[in-house]
Amino acid sequence: MKKIILFTIFFILIIPNCILASDEISTDDIMNSQQESLDINSFVKEADKYTKDVYEDIDMGELFSSAITGNIDNESIIKSLIRALRRRSI
Repeated sequence: MKKIILFTIFFILIIPNCILASDEISTDDIMNSQQESLDINSFVKEADKYTKDVYEDIDMGELFSSAITGNIDNESIIKSLIRALRRRSI
């Protein structure tokens, strides 16, 4: 029994790990394919339609893209929120 376990562990360690990855696909291609498969464009259009009166300075498509890449411009978002709060308080 011990021989079988040792042989199995040895066999697993010997098997080469094959990784099929290539550098040919760019991140833009991946982003575009994900947007198409998840229908993100219609979501962004609906978000623009509902938020254009309140958040005039923010482009939802740009906000979505920057959120995915991690380059969020917090300053413009905060300014838009402050303007919206001022309008509601008046």
